[in-house]
Amino acid sequence: MSRKIVSMQIRVTDDLRERAKVVAKKNGLTLSELILQLLASTGDKQLKELAKKELDERPKPGRPWDK
Repeated sequence: MSRKIVSMQIRVTDDLRERAKVVAKKNGLTLSELILQLLASTGDKQLKELAKKELDERPKPGRPWDK
């Protein structure tokens, strides 16, 4: 089943973005995966379910033939 993927942007300083990248890498995640996990940690049940579903369905980073 095909999913429509859209872009979502946030405005942050370079220092915040770089620190977030370090934290994501330390946890073995991409920056997008870290943000999705943080969205899933909110108190909203529907947002949590949608974020978890997105994390489960999204392709892993890297080239598909390396897996």
